[in-house]
Amino acid sequence: MIDRKLILANAPSVMGQQVHVNHVGCPSGEDKKQRLYIKRTPKGIVAYCHHCAEAGFASDGISGDRMATWLTEPKTPASSSTHALPILENLSFNAETWLLEHYCATGYFGFNGVRAKHNQIALTLRNPETDIIGYQVRNLLPGATPKYITTYTHSGVKGDSAWFHYNLNKTLFITEDYLSAYRICQDSHGSVSSLALLRTTITDRTLLQIYELGFKNIVIWLDPDEAGIKGATKAQKELTHFLSTETSIKVMNIGKEPKECTIEALITILEGL
Repeated sequence: MIDRKLILANAPSVMGQQVHVNHVGCPSGEDKKQRLYIKRTPKGIVAYCHHCAEAGFASDGISGDRMATWLTEPKTPASSSTHALPILENLSFNAETWLLEHYCATGYFGFNGVRAKHNQIALTLRNPETDIIGYQVRNLLPGATPKYITTYTHSGVKGDSAWFHYNLNKTLFITEDYLSAYRICQDSHGSVSSLALLRTTITDRTLLQIYELGFKNIVIWLDPDEAGIKGATKAQKELTHFLSTETSIKVMNIGKEPKECTIEALITILEGL
């Protein structure tokens, strides 16, 4: 990771401004072409070297650098609520019906029923290392509020998105909801990885996980509504700035969520990319 002192010494003073400087001490050799890019953003000062492909983060107290704070001060995930973790049991008939409507295998170990709640399903959240980090309970009653209740295990900062990841994969699909991410991984037979943001934005924790896993191809496939379209555009900009220029980053826009596609249609889409 790029040295914090080097980032702060060359950090631009204006929000949104980017400067190019020589990467002093670059592990890929002497940099004489100003290949180190440093930019001030609302989240903090981010850096990327196009010579050695290393990234860096820093905060000088001006920008609200959530990423740097997380790296130095592990805390409970910010999106965690005060709700208790669900008591799990076998899937109810309503939960199985909902899964089948979205072409999902009811026997998947990540799907659970909720005790005494026949109209709810608990979706198991895992990080890239397959550690359980929490559960998202989906209320299946039409119009019910809240639609989702997400709780985390509080066993350290291990992420806040749901991953379906295989170490050998170099292609990642980013979706908005859990079932869409599950469907992509399932219907591709594990040939690609996927993650559900559980929201329309990429958090700093998830951004760092994506960077560390070194994907070569990233496809953003959020919901086709206004929030999803805006979220996908923003995510593409963030990833383009943060990741290596060699990373391919695309946005899918076919008017459907992955979980709404038939198995045959989704396989055809995945094979065509």
